[in-house]
Amino acid sequence: MEIPLYILFALALNVDSFSTGLTYGVKAIKVPPLSLLIISLVSMLSIAISMAAGRLLAANIPAPLAYRLGSALLLLIGFWILFQTLWKKQLKSRLSPEHPSAKSVEIRLRPFGLVIQILKEPARADFDSSGVISPREALILGTALAMDAFVAGCAVSLLGFSMLITAPAVGLGHFLLACLGIAAGRSNRASLPERQLTALPGCILILLGLLKIC
Repeated sequence: MEIPLYILFALALNVDSFSTGLTYGVKAIKVPPLSLLIISLVSMLSIAISMAAGRLLAANIPAPLAYRLGSALLLLIGFWILFQTLWKKQLKSRLSPEHPSAKSVEIRLRPFGLVIQILKEPARADFDSSGVISPREALILGTALAMDAFVAGCAVSLLGFSMLITAPAVGLGHFLLACLGIAAGRSNRASLPERQLTALPGCILILLGLLKIC
């Protein structure tokens, strides 16, 4: 059964959703069901597009090569995430969060996704400081959260993952983990270390890559 692999992949792509929900819960920023739905749909659309690109690539190269390439991409992304986690820890020890050079270094370290300030500080998605994430703000937040998953979606498509299962799993995973994060933040149980949360997606993607390459 491949279902556990789909669940692991959805979890890897939605740890950021949990962290974002955690921030909103702690800061008492409301995320209406419609806004959560919009963010989830954006995630689904992004994965569908990236997997379509993967299918197009797979159709033009030998199947064994496509499989190996997909596994290699997952391993590469996973190790890159772990590298970033360690590097960011070193940056924080040397640079203050407000230091202008910290932003430029972080952007250079993220070639696999679009890094915008919202990902670093999710509360900034509430542009009008109303305490509520509006549908328009949800669209921007969803785009920020989804862009980092593009290469990973292409990779699992090369491995033969079904788009009809993967896209809904990622969208549902976002909805559930965001709700869980919000609830945890509101109940003041937000005690998970940031470093472990940041490293978790990398570990999962490495595991998936190893399972598929063996």
